[in-house]
Amino acid sequence: MRDLIVRSYIRPKLPSMRWTDDLDIRFVQVVELLGGERSATPKKILSHMGVRDLTISHVKSHLQMYRKKKEAESIKARRMIHEMKRRQSQQYLQIYERATQFIQNHQRLQLDNTEKITSSLGSSNKSLYQSSRVGFNENRDNDVVVAGGGVIGEEGLSLELTLGHKY
Repeated sequence: MRDLIVRSYIRPKLPSMRWTDDLDIRFVQVVELLGGERSATPKKILSHMGVRDLTISHVKSHLQMYRKKKEAESIKARRMIHEMKRRQSQQYLQIYERATQFIQNHQRLQLDNTEKITSSLGSSNKSLYQSSRVGFNENRDNDVVVAGGGVIGEEGLSLELTLGHKY
């Protein structure tokens, strides 16, 4: 395994510089003019800023801090977007589950109502059919027979065809 060589820290001879708000705004404008923090280089920034007593080491240091700040903002924005998408997915899932429950309940009610109506009609249709047959057989020669509140004509319509039940 190779021995790693660690470069020792050399303290700069110039004192650290305090970036004023105006100077920072100018720095950001130049960085954006040069295409953003990834494509802007310290030399290009320094030449475009045109500030006296500003050195390349000042610009390098400030650009490094600016890139870290932008990266942190980008990570935070991605996390927020991810969280928003997660919440939106949960909302869609809840809506889907509620819609499914509503449809199932509605189908269950329709089935219950159909069963009630069918059982109710089944017994009344059978008795109506039987009573109409009795009246029809007794009054064969008449034009119209009234049985159980209904009208049966000579055409021979039967309740079997009309109601769709065969007894």
